[in-house]
Amino acid sequence: MFFTLSKTLLHLLLPVVWVLGILIWAFLAKSQKRRKTLLGIGIVLFLVFSNDALVMRAYQLWEYPIYSISSIQKEYDVAVVLGGFTDLTKQPRDRVYLGQGADRLMHALFLYRMGKVKKILASGGSGIPNFKDAMEAERIRDLLITCQMDTNDILMETRARNTYENARFSSEIIRENFPNGNVLVFTSAFHCRRAQACFEKQGMHVDMFPVDFRFTDPYFNLEKTVIPSNGAWEKWGVLIHEIAGYIIYKLAGYA
Repeated sequence: MFFTLSKTLLHLLLPVVWVLGILIWAFLAKSQKRRKTLLGIGIVLFLVFSNDALVMRAYQLWEYPIYSISSIQKEYDVAVVLGGFTDLTKQPRDRVYLGQGADRLMHALFLYRMGKVKKILASGGSGIPNFKDAMEAERIRDLLITCQMDTNDILMETRARNTYENARFSSEIIRENFPNGNVLVFTSAFHCRRAQACFEKQGMHVDMFPVDFRFTDPYFNLEKTVIPSNGAWEKWGVLIHEIAGYIIYKLAGYA
């Protein structure tokens, strides 16, 4: 039930849905005063959600900050790579289709090659309702094998459909294979708060390695500050969904 509701909430939290709803309300409003008020709100929201400079500032405040690999002082027994960056539905299945967020895997592999992590645990089942034809952890494993990683150093968790289950099921594997081990979790910078809270709720102490940064270094750019941006809508949608997910997880006791 929670899984289905979270997928539904994803669509309801899209800023474009809010603006569309207000415009429809304005169109149906019988009062001229209410119509003008709703149109004004719609215009303001349009300007806010299409402003790239504003959404970049919001990401700067929310994302975990980047840190250098040279600052990593300890060796990790396992790197947990949270899924969400592959497309399981594309055909043919003779390759792995990567999307934004693939740095979760590639940076983990990079640290493995450097000897800073000993093993990689790929966590992810199918995040698509009623779709069980492929598990994301299996696709990640296939890619690691293609990269000539030792199969003995690859572990899989194939049941998780969301961040809570990532932490829950991965923690079970970690306790069994790496009791008291050092754990490094790889996920997108905007997702680190929720992921770390979920692992800590499972009684696991983990360090986070943020990747896939949506925030870019600020500099004055008239185009990004004044001209509406198509990309800003998507960025706001991802951030609002993540913040809402963090709050809901806290209320539900998952984080």
